[in-house]
Amino acid sequence: MKKRTYAKKRFAALLIAFAAAAGSILAPVHGAQAEAASKAYMKKAYVKWDLKKNKTISYKTKLDKIGTKKSNIKITKYKIKNSKKKGYKELNYTVRAYYTPLTAKNVHKLPSGIYTAPILNCYTAVVDYNTGKALTKGNKQKVTVKYSGWKVPTNKRKIYRDSDGCIIEQGLYSEIQVKVTYPKKYKGLCIGVGGHTSVNDTKNDTKFWNGKAVFGKTAYYSKKDKSYAHFMRVTK
Repeated sequence: MKKRTYAKKRFAALLIAFAAAAGSILAPVHGAQAEAASKAYMKKAYVKWDLKKNKTISYKTKLDKIGTKKSNIKITKYKIKNSKKKGYKELNYTVRAYYTPLTAKNVHKLPSGIYTAPILNCYTAVVDYNTGKALTKGNKQKVTVKYSGWKVPTNKRKIYRDSDGCIIEQGLYSEIQVKVTYPKKYKGLCIGVGGHTSVNDTKNDTKFWNGKAVFGKTAYYSKKDKSYAHFMRVTK
């Protein structure tokens, strides 16, 4: 009886030792996963996560010769479907950016003529949630992004005048179509829209679009005001 008891105790001790060893092996794996999740760049970025399809968002941007103003922007025609490419999905959406209404004072500061981008100064970006980098160029996530370019409907314009006779013809809004192809298992897709904290683009802006710089280093990001950048995650 004593021998059997001893054998049972020894076997139990071996089980405990094995469990402890297994735990020491598995723990670092779970810890690494949790650490990676907590270090996701966009999770800690100072931006608003209020962007939704067909919802008009108010954002701030800096305009040439006018200063910082608020404008409206929204995502329309948002649709996700299976891609023709096996194992991939396709997201299509349109961004409509409304031009900032001008006052007589604004008109007086600007050269007369037709204005588009200088009074718009906004962007839309497809960003990786974990790295905070644009997915426009070749990337490890195997995401492809195609932009149509901003277009102003010719029949959607408004004439602004000041008391001195200065005239500005401005579009009511401008639109851009975006097509994103991404792996079905990929869960890091983000869409961002917003304005600029400076009138001109910076070197980091170029690096960002090339996938070489994080969003927080661009002129689209403000450390003090979330109103410049609005994002949403694509989880389907």
